[in-house]
This record gives sequence, structure tokens and C-alpha cells, in this order.
Amino acid sequence: MGLIIIFSLITFFSLGLLQLKGKDVNIPQSINAILYFIVLTITYHFALHGQYRKLFSGAAIFFITFSVGNLLFGQQYDNNTYSRAVGSLILIGYCILYLYRLLVDLPVQHLQRVPMFWFNAGILIFNAGNLFLFLFTPYLEEVLNNDMLIYWTFHNILNIVQHLVIMIGLWQDLRNIKLRSSSPLVP
Repeated sequence: MGLIIIFSLITFFSLGLLQLKGKDVNIPQSINAILYFIVLTITYHFALHGQYRKLFSGAAIFFITFSVGNLLFGQQYDNNTYSRAVGSLILIGYCILYLYRLLVDLPVQHLQRVPMFWFNAGILIFNAGNLFLFLFTPYLEEVLNNDMLIYWTFHNILNIVQHLVIMIGLWQDLRNIKLRSSSPLVP
């Protein structure tokens, strides 16, 4: 989570700098999307104990290839929403796979005490909520000449909800650490 926040901050400041100089801002956003996807792919790889190495490797290679191709040949000067839509679809698949494995393996009786459950829920809420926004942004901007203010406000609200749900997971992780450290069986 810390890496995602650091990448987002770097992207935010580079966008501000590039906009002041009148440069294209699509490249930092695309790099951020690729790094975000790689970090989440690695996170899910470890959360699922390396069981689906080929699946995660293939998805990462496909997403990176698609994103770079879209940046170079597709949405060169537009917001790179097709790459984000493909990334959202793959991340929704990761979330469903994790929930399936969580229910099959059932590591604890109360799933709400598993920090990764909350992290997964935040990622699922954000990507499922924004999937159609990413898909229809070019149509809304080019055909309907929409300024996207309402839609990107919805995007930002979902981002806030995602981070709040992830913070619940971090709180659960801290709580679990405190419970383990206060246990009399721990030396």
C-alpha cells in the first residue's frame, strides 16, 4: 500500500510540473497505472502463496504490453482509459480468485479479521465501480463533449472509499499483531 501511495504522489507532482510547462501528462499517468498493476499483481501473488505464478506472470505481461501499445498507438494524447479498463477487469478477476480461495481454504472463522479480505474488498469496490467509467470516457468526452466533472467526482469518491476500506484492513492487521504479542503462548 505504501508503494502505491508513493507512486501516486510522484505522479501527482509530475503531472503538476508537466502541466505548468505545457507538456503531455499521459505518460506519467500510464507509468503510474503500470506500476499500480504490478504492485497489486505481486501482492495477490503472495496472498495466494504463489499458487498461480503463471497466471499472474501472464496477466502482468499482457497488461504491460497492452498499456504500452495503447500509449504508443491508441490513446496517445487522451487519458489512457482503455488500459485502465483492461487493468480493472484483470484486477476484478484477481479479487474474485482471492475470495474464492479464501472461502475454500477458510483460514479463520471470521473473515472480517483477515486484513487481506479488506484490502481485496477495497480493490474490488474501486475497480468494479470505475470499470464502465474507464470504458465510456472517450465516448463521453468526444461525442457528448462532457466535461467529466460528475464522473471523475464519482471516481474520486470511489478512491476515497477504497482507501477507507483498506485502512480497516490495516487496522485489523495492527489488531491481530497486538493480539498475538499479548498472547501468553508467545515466548
